[in-house]
Amino acid sequence: MRWVGFVRNVMLGREGVTREVLLSSLHDAGAVEARSHLTTGNVTFEVGDVPADVIAVRLEEAVSRVLGRPEIVALRPLDRLRDLVAGDWFSGFDPTSWELEVGFLRHDAPALDASLLPDPRRTVLVRVQERELFTARPRSGGGRPHVNTLLERATGARATARGWSTLKRIAEKG
Repeated sequence: MRWVGFVRNVMLGREGVTREVLLSSLHDAGAVEARSHLTTGNVTFEVGDVPADVIAVRLEEAVSRVLGRPEIVALRPLDRLRDLVAGDWFSGFDPTSWELEVGFLRHDAPALDASLLPDPRRTVLVRVQERELFTARPRSGGGRPHVNTLLERATGARATARGWSTLKRIAEKG
């Protein structure tokens, strides 16, 4: 099975994290056929002898050593990401006026209780799933909390987010 990993707060080329460092860390964690996508912490990989859960923890540890701070890795099976993208949840939103984002909790996080989400103000909650939150935010002005802020306040857990166009590209390239 092919997996997607979204590493929080990683921009390749900054703070010592290059594509080579990220892929080497992923390989050392036990992943095989690893690829990096775009310039943020997006990776896809196959599992060999090491389970995906263990690979995620090892990658988090490696990234933490490089950055000097802990960051989460949100894993999803690539087929699951493809199913999410196929939903075309943002069809009613013009991407020139709206920031279309999906926030991810770790794959092993407790399920999101939608009743605990704070007031999104001008941010539109497009879809709430067990460990994902789809939001559309106006591109300018105040009162438009980021999807990570909403998820983290509701759960007390760290989250990471990706733009809709990024997710579509990763789902296509795998």
